[in-house]
Formats: sequence, structure tokens, C-alpha cells
Amino acid sequence: MAIPAGPWLEYEGGTLARQQVGLWRDGLRRLRRNRLALAAVVYLGLLACVCVVSLFWTPYNPNLVGACPTYALPGTPGHPLGCDDLGRDLISRLMVGSQVSLAVGLITAAIVVVLGVSVGLLIGYVRGVVDAAFALVINVFYGVPPLMIAIVLYVLLGPGLINIIIAIAASSWMDMARLVRGQTMSIREREFIEAARAGGARTGKILFGHIFPNALGPIIVQTTYVVPAAILTSAFFSFLGFGVPAPQADWGGMASEGFSPLLAGFDPYILLWPAIALSVTLLAFNFFGDGLRDAFDPRQRR
Repeated sequence: MAIPAGPWLEYEGGTLARQQVGLWRDGLRRLRRNRLALAAVVYLGLLACVCVVSLFWTPYNPNLVGACPTYALPGTPGHPLGCDDLGRDLISRLMVGSQVSLAVGLITAAIVVVLGVSVGLLIGYVRGVVDAAFALVINVFYGVPPLMIAIVLYVLLGPGLINIIIAIAASSWMDMARLVRGQTMSIREREFIEAARAGGARTGKILFGHIFPNALGPIIVQTTYVVPAAILTSAFFSFLGFGVPAPQADWGGMASEGFSPLLAGFDPYILLWPAIALSVTLLAFNFFGDGLRDAFDPRQRR
């Protein structure tokens, strides 16, 4: 049985499962040749280690006021990155702040994947009135800026890390659902899906046993873009004062704390360190996402 080629599936003979394994192996091989993606993986691995270590140990208590002289410059003995306006050690606060950023990014991505994939598979397969209703909701949704939706939800839910995650996920999941819907509408017309239906396969088996594995490539790539978007939105909330409650350290809040001393004429390092950490982390996720796209999208192959 010949299966027509698609953007995320090529069939050249042999069993479908064997061909899928070959595509994943080829994609991983291409990913290993992408130096920027590998550098991003190394950085993200180190960042994950910092998060785990900071759960149990930091050089100083990150919320300890007076741990060193206020506005101590980078290079001060015992405080390589300096201290803020309250005398709190910046390297300790950066380490703890990474927990918030990664937690927001990864948990939000998990919610978006579960919700977006489930809805996208269902409406893309069922079609009809359900699909038309979802299309209407999407049109209404895209008429309102997602950031505004997230801010309104956060104000209604109140402060807290969990509420930040809920607000960001609620404003982001439809992009994933729309992507999966399109993939499902394309895959459901292929011959192996028709064969599964003729064989009496149940809808759940077709959705999660046949369609979902063939749409996994673009889902993974999209997920790598959800993570940095969630981290950036969370940092923006914190910079505006809507983030995690003080004195919990997070990179957006630290940048906000360093903005006033900068205007007062102090050195910019209090703002600079969290800004650098945030920027490098966002770049790493984007480079990793680009690497996955180039590796697993056959349209990128030469």
C-alpha cells in the first residue's frame, strides 16, 4: 500500500513504523550537526542543573537583606556579581530566579500541549459543527491581543505563580490547537487512516495511535516556542509588578528592581544580570526550536 508523502511523513516502501523510525533517526542525526542547537542544549542542561542545585543550596539566602553592602559592585569578595539596593546577593537571587522562569515555561508548555493537542485532534477529526464553532472562537480570540487576555485573567485570579501559569496557558493554547487541527485534517484523509477505519479501529485508537504520532514533529517544534514565549510573558508581568509576590526572586522582578537604581545614576549591573540571563535563555530555546524544525521538517532538507 502506497502512502502519499506529506510535509511530516515520507513513505518509500516498507512498513509505516519502520519508516517513522528512520525519519526520527535521520532527524536526530541532522540535529547533532546543528552547532547552535547543540550549544543551546548544553546551556539549557546547565540551567536545569542550576535550578536543581538552587533548590538545596545557594551561596547566600537570596532574600537575606544586608548580606553585603548595598550596591556592592561585581567582583566584591564573596559576591562575584555584586549586591542589590537591599544588600542581597545577586548570584543567589539569579539562581533562585531560574526556578520561576523554567517552571513557568515548562508547566505552561505542558498545559498548552495537553489542551491544544486534545482539542486539535478532536475538532480536526470530527469536523462539522464542532470545527465551525472552534473556527469562530479562534477568530474572536485573534481579535484580542493574547497579552491582554493574560493580564485580565491574572488580575481576576490574583497574584501567585500558579495563577501566572494559568493566565499564560489560557492565552496560548489555541495556537497549538490550530496547528494540530490542521495536521489532523491532512492526515485523516490518508490511506492508512481509511484502512484503520475499515478495520474497525475506534476513534481514540485512530487519534492517538495513528494521527498523533504522525503529527508529533510539528507539535514538538511548536512546544519549544511556547516555552520562551511563556518565560518572556512572565518576566514582563514581573517587570510591571504583576509577577510572583516579593521577596521571591525572579528575573523579571530583578530587572524591575534594577531599573530605579539605574535612573538614579548607579551602575547598571543590577538590571544587566537578569536581563542577560533572560535573553540568553530565550535565545537558547529559540535556537533549539529552530534546530528541531530544520531536523524534522522534510521541507527543510536539501
